[in-house]
Amino acid sequence: MTKKILFRADARPSLGIGDLMSLIHLSRHFEKKGWEPLFMIRNYQAGVSLAKKHNIKKLVIIEENISVDDEVREINNHIKAKNVNVVFFEITERKITKYKGLMDNVLKCCISFDGFVPDDFRLVVNWDVDSDKLFCKGKYPKTKFLLGPEYVVLPVEFDAGRIKKRIYRSKPQRLLIAMGGADELNITRRVVEYLVKNRPDLEVNIIIGSGYEYKDDLERFLAGASVKYQVKHNITNMFEEYMGCDLAIGAGGLTSYELVATRTPAILIAAYEHQIARCNYFAQRGFVKYLGYRGFDVNDLIKSLDGPFLIAGESIIRVEEIRESVDELLKGHRN
Repeated sequence: MTKKILFRADARPSLGIGDLMSLIHLSRHFEKKGWEPLFMIRNYQAGVSLAKKHNIKKLVIIEENISVDDEVREINNHIKAKNVNVVFFEITERKITKYKGLMDNVLKCCISFDGFVPDDFRLVVNWDVDSDKLFCKGKYPKTKFLLGPEYVVLPVEFDAGRIKKRIYRSKPQRLLIAMGGADELNITRRVVEYLVKNRPDLEVNIIIGSGYEYKDDLERFLAGASVKYQVKHNITNMFEEYMGCDLAIGAGGLTSYELVATRTPAILIAAYEHQIARCNYFAQRGFVKYLGYRGFDVNDLIKSLDGPFLIAGESIIRVEEIRESVDELLKGHRN
């Protein structure tokens, strides 16, 4: 019988798209091994658009303002109706400990960044660089923890062989800008303004996501600029974008991990406070240049464009271990 896993996450501008995007990527790793993935999301436009873009077929959309109690009832009803084996959360706008009353017959797993985990969750994943300090693992004797940057969820399209054979230009010519799916602070526009004035020689490839609300304004500004550019919306395969550039400017979210994993020379700007430690971690190892939190010095940006950059060694990413752990824990849960 096909094993079924229900993923629960959301996306909207104030939240970003990282939660839902991570679980969409993770679902592909399960699907590749014969699992049937299902999704439940709130009726936020960014999340609905993201699910549609990535062709999520088994999708339940719940009310935008649904209470936690009613949401738990919806989840339990779906578990019973679809014979779900595993429920996997990535909820960051509230504590997962608020989800009381989830059915006992399913294996409960989560990606958690706040350290608050229900006692009956059997797998906890956190890829933050300092995640080992966040959890008091002694309080959860029956829970397996996968902690550290190596457990970041990368898309199945990321090809380790191509990454290893990557060739670099001595001087960057193609620049990628990828500030995350929402970029509510519109850091993209600020970066582009300085590049147009200072480095019109660069070919600029700008990626904007489903939550980005400044697309028309950005394109109006670029229409009068002399720089060679492309604006791409809702890209489904970022791997090719990373591999096609010489240098990237990105935020400190999932993009930062993907840049390091693809061995892309990169400049990072932290858009949120929780991204600062991550940006510093990669910068201290020489894999990126870190310009600051929510802002940057234009001189530092311009100086950073020509490197030099160290290139990360072979990827240590072990996303497959998440699926393998779920398989292992499910066997014990059934027994």
